[in-house]
Parts: sequence; structure tokens; C-alpha cells
Amino acid sequence: VQEADVEETVIAEEAPAAAAASAEAETTAEVETEEVTEDTARSSAEDFETAVTGDTTAAATAPGDNDGLSNFEKALLIGLGAVAVGSILDNGDEVVSNSGDRVVLQDNQGNLRVLKNDDALLRQPGSQVQTETFGDGSTRTTVTREDGTKIITIRDANGRVLRRVREFADGSRVVLFDDTEVAEPVDIASLPEAREQAIVVDTSDEDALRRALSEAQARDVGRTFSLNQVRQIRKVRELAPELDLDAVTFATGSAAIQPSQAEELTSLGRAMSAIISERPGEVFLIEGHTDAVGSATYNLALSDRRAETVALALSEYFDVPPENMITQGYGESALKIPTLDAERANRRATIRRITPLLRQAVLDN
Repeated sequence: VQEADVEETVIAEEAPAAAAASAEAETTAEVETEEVTEDTARSSAEDFETAVTGDTTAAATAPGDNDGLSNFEKALLIGLGAVAVGSILDNGDEVVSNSGDRVVLQDNQGNLRVLKNDDALLRQPGSQVQTETFGDGSTRTTVTREDGTKIITIRDANGRVLRRVREFADGSRVVLFDDTEVAEPVDIASLPEAREQAIVVDTSDEDALRRALSEAQARDVGRTFSLNQVRQIRKVRELAPELDLDAVTFATGSAAIQPSQAEELTSLGRAMSAIISERPGEVFLIEGHTDAVGSATYNLALSDRRAETVALALSEYFDVPPENMITQGYGESALKIPTLDAERANRRATIRRITPLLRQAVLDN
């Protein structure tokens, strides 16, 4: 999401609708299954195979076949990215970038947003992935791990993630977030101003990191928010303090982290794993950022890839459960060092513990 200045005082969401959200519904669904292998799973040390400015013109949908974002997103989620750059969707959004794994859309006010498969983090070798696509375009994806754990993710027809549940082998379940009910509108003017500084802590001190993350309380505004609101509205997100991951920065144009850099995440990874082990409902937002070199479209997609890479590294090297991490890129919208020049310190990632902002995670026994 590349956020423009918000003109509205109150921002409301559309009511979510998804046949997939009804777990017991006897609705006919198209089912696809896949076993993830080393060859089909990306690692954090690998850069993406396509440029973020890629134009998938060969896979463009035929005239009359594009019924809007739904078909486009369904194609994206199964890895086709079958919408050409320059296409206008039925909702008026224009496709301005398509790399196959991510598509950037621009609305008629010039605002950009990035779409991707949020389940990419869950694609670990050995996992079984079942995707059910319902008549309304919504999907229910179940990732089953070798230990019997299942991660169930619901998306609406627009690809928006609505609900994620972890089901343990013993049948107990924890709801990580739930956007299946309409969230009350956000009154931007009533929200407090953002904190001036990020959390400062020695990233090599595991105990200090664990305390900082556990005690990082969001400002109490007397309500919770949908995950979508946290991702898309800066002032909502900034209610939760951020932790800069200064030890990890990226080369120009790259979204890969080499093993030597991943080692710098050791204390953070161990701290997050310990916190989630104690409280399985914890959710962390990993944010990706770029410097100001390049177009806003390019930087938005690149930053989103960087966020995914950091989360992958935390999962690969330190066994942080990927389902407890949400990734989002914000392009050049939050420069740490205000400069239009190339600046490695701006090619970075940050993390927020957003659990207090979300609807309360519930553990079902």
C-alpha cells in the first residue's frame, strides 16, 4: 500500500463477503492440491526471478473475460499473474506493474496498492497445500505440515485476507485475525499522533528484544481494528511502536538476504519464537521500505518483496511460525534518512507487534 494523504476524516470499509468463510458451508468449490518442494519454495537468500516492472502481456485476459479484480486476483493467487500492464479493471483500477508474484494497481486518484499471495510465507518444503475456490471468487487455503498442524486462510474475491486460523494436531485452534465481520469506520482525526521515535534496543540482546516486543503496547484508543485497517491506514499502524531492524539492509534493487546478514537476526528470531510459543495468537507486521531512487510503483513492489524476505529469513533460520507474520511494503513513504539519493539505510525493514490492535485472538480447545 502506497498511502497518499488521507482527505477523509472517517474511513469506512466495505462489508466483507466470502462463501469460503463459512467453514461448514456445503458449497461446491473448485479444489487444487499441491505438495511444496525445495524447487517450488523460495528462500530468503534468493532474489525473485522476475523484475518488479515485468509486463505479463502474453497472459493478458481476453476481452470480455475480465470481470474485474476477482478473476485477476484468482489468476495471481495461482501464480499466473494473468493481467497485462495497462489493463483497466472493472472497478476502474489500472494495472501499472506486474511481476507475476505481485501486481501494483493505481486508482483514479493516483493511489497505489500492491496485491500478492499472502500465503507465500507458508509454502515450506514438505507442506501440502489445498486451495478451494468458491463460486463467488473467495478462497480457502489449507496448508498442512508434516507434524499435522494446519493453517487455514480465507480470502474474499478481491484477494483480501479475511481470516487465518492455526489448527494444532490435537484439534485445538487459535484465530490469528478475523476480518470476516465489518469493522467500525476509523475516525482519523481522533487518533493520537504517532510516536516520534522507534523502539531503540540492542538487537544482539535477546532478553532485551523479548521484553521490548512483549511490552510494546499499542496506544489504547478504546477499540480494535481489522487487519486491513492496520495495513492500509498509517495512523492506525503507528499506534503500535515499531522496531527498526538496522542490522539488515538491502543492496540496490535487491530483495535477498544473504546468510551472513540473516545471522544478525538471531536474537530477534529467538525472541519472537519464544513469545509465540508462550502466546500462539501473537501477530507481527513486517514492513519493507526502499530509498527514493526509482519510481513509486517500482519501490512499492520492491519493498513488499523485502518484507517477505525478512519474514522468510526469520522462519527459515529461527523457526518463527510464518503464519504469525504479516508482510507489507510501503515503498519510499517512510524514509529513515530524508534524501532523494541512494541511501542504504532507507533500504530496510521494521517490525511491529500488532496483536493489541487486532480483534482479540481466540484459543479454542
